[in-house]
Amino acid sequence: MKSILALALGLLVATTSLQASPASDAIRKNIVDYYSAAGADRGSPRMQAALDALSAQARDATAPGLLLANGSFSDINYKDVPDGGWSPWAHTQRLFTMAKAYRTPGQPFYGDPRLRAQIESALAFVPSYYGVTTLPNGNWWFWTLGVPLDLGPTLVLMQGDISDKVMNDCLTTLAWHIGGNAYSKGLVGPAPTGENLVWSSFTHLCLGALNDDAPMLGSVRDAMAAACATTAGDGIQADNSFHQHGAQLYTGGYGGSFANDVSKYALLTRGTDFALPPASLDSFTNYIAGGVAWSLEGNYFDVSAIGREVARPTTTGYNGIAALLQSSQFASARRDDIRAASAQMLRSWQWSLPPELAALAAIEERATLTSAWPAGHQHYWLSDYTVHRRPGWLASVKMFSSRTKSGENTNGENARGSRQSDGRFYLVMDGSEYFGREIWPAYDWARLPGITVEQKADTASNVYGIGTRSFAGGASDGRNGVSAMDLQPVGSSLTAKKSWFFFDDTIVFLTNSITLPASNRVETIVQQWPLANAASPLIRGANWLWCENIGYYVYPQTASLNVTREVHTGTWQSLGASDDATPKSATFLTMWLDHGTAPVNADAAYAVVPNTTASAMSSYLAPAIVANNGTASAVRSGAALGIVFWSAGSVAGYQSTLPCIVYAVSNGGTIDIYAADPANGNGTYQLTVPSLVAGVRATTLTLPRNGGKTVHVTIAPPALKRRAAR
Repeated sequence: MKSILALALGLLVATTSLQASPASDAIRKNIVDYYSAAGADRGSPRMQAALDALSAQARDATAPGLLLANGSFSDINYKDVPDGGWSPWAHTQRLFTMAKAYRTPGQPFYGDPRLRAQIESALAFVPSYYGVTTLPNGNWWFWTLGVPLDLGPTLVLMQGDISDKVMNDCLTTLAWHIGGNAYSKGLVGPAPTGENLVWSSFTHLCLGALNDDAPMLGSVRDAMAAACATTAGDGIQADNSFHQHGAQLYTGGYGGSFANDVSKYALLTRGTDFALPPASLDSFTNYIAGGVAWSLEGNYFDVSAIGREVARPTTTGYNGIAALLQSSQFASARRDDIRAASAQMLRSWQWSLPPELAALAAIEERATLTSAWPAGHQHYWLSDYTVHRRPGWLASVKMFSSRTKSGENTNGENARGSRQSDGRFYLVMDGSEYFGREIWPAYDWARLPGITVEQKADTASNVYGIGTRSFAGGASDGRNGVSAMDLQPVGSSLTAKKSWFFFDDTIVFLTNSITLPASNRVETIVQQWPLANAASPLIRGANWLWCENIGYYVYPQTASLNVTREVHTGTWQSLGASDDATPKSATFLTMWLDHGTAPVNADAAYAVVPNTTASAMSSYLAPAIVANNGTASAVRSGAALGIVFWSAGSVAGYQSTLPCIVYAVSNGGTIDIYAADPANGNGTYQLTVPSLVAGVRATTLTLPRNGGKTVHVTIAPPALKRRAAR
């Protein structure tokens, strides 16, 4: 301990003796200006709401009897051992709020001498429970990242208004816990990667700025630049998804926090020597526009992109709106896309924003902007995740393979989510259908929409892992596409081949080869919809159903369709991490195809039609199923044909020498082929495409496997080629 303490003290002594640098001055000013919303119009409705909320939070933090004479808070157990939470974390969280209120004009705590004294007293108490004589125990995150993320900016905000002793004592303890540069693993914890590296960078940004430590600030810039580069590890993937804790989709969880923090860093350092390099900014804004914005609808992230955070009652898209607003403020090639998504999210955002974001929202709302979410289709081949968007709704499919992890339940969260990557289908119209009414505690986690599932006692559990099968992928033309997965769930001997065909406003679901060598029942879940109105009418036709603007078409098949309307009840506590045992109830419309017990080579086929009417469903013409067997699944809709080759073979005149996924669109005499290798391999394979012109031979293409990414080829008959050449 003595050697580490000497290092921390040495860092402080060495850096405080340096002359202040213009870059440090600029960063400190940017931090103060950012958190105090300097220059913002205090009269805008959003800013008024933000200032009122900030003053209310500061008032709560300084309520009579809460802050004691020694600087501690009466309701905090300072001997608590951190696990999924930590009571003493509230000390620095309140301090940060109090410091923001002290520095922010337009509300009653601005410059208040009594509040200043309270802040100094509470800061003076920090080393008594978080000092250089405190041995960290329990969850490392709070010691190395959580507390420093609040303490650092609090000290910047209060610099010059608290005593040198209090400032130096807090700087010493901060340096003691976080280490000498952004790559430090701190006193405890692993070497930081992904969002953890960004959090570490922020703690060192404040420490480096306060100590005028250019080498430390340089390490922060370099770490942030590295974090913005695409990687095969934790962080931004080449397909603009985000991984954390291994190959695990977290675009809306850790990746949402990452997006918020990096965009904030870009604002705090712009115009200084420690700003993000242009290449890093380009990579990051591609992620915002091509990953974050695609995973948001209304005020919430797609549940499939937030990982274990589904167990948190307060989960919203806050990090999403923060990232969009902040990224809208600096120039980039994707700025128009980002600003359109930002403007769209502001239209539905129902909560107050902190002053720093309310100021940015006012800027965006004064601008003349097109407001729109992204529209089209994307498959994230490195995350086994597909998103299909149209104005007014979002649909997604979450899969997993031998390259990706099905999920996690770190800190006890996500205790019932083991089926979330088994082909889970997520559909929302305004984004709040599942999040806005505390639906998740009442959900039947053994019947997630889209999955084919073995029903047994531990179907919905906390068992996760890397998949055992390599086949999971998708091909897309940017508007529509096909996705597929060779399913073997973690913790089950069930196997099945599942595919999804996205044609504009229709999604066709095919499953075949459903086999279970056990005596349990197997179901394919068509829907589990949280009804906005428990009495909403369910209208049924001969082969279709409609309820709350969603249509369902069931193809002729052996499996029987079951439909229930039931009230389910559960608790946040049952999902893990939360102590809330209050029962939550909701009414669900649930539909499933029953394959019976121990099925062998069973199949399922149905379509979902979002944003439609019962009248439209009564005359609905479903896309045609061309094949659905162990060799291929294929569906045709107008000029488009989707094919999943489960093995080398042929269907509808197409032939492949390897398993692959094909989305083909005919346009006059040409055919556009979009093909992908679901095993994400290297090398090549041959795909034979039939001609649309009589007398012209089929074309055999040699296609790169391309690591799972879609390859596009346009095939034109010789006459058209000659015409185009003239």
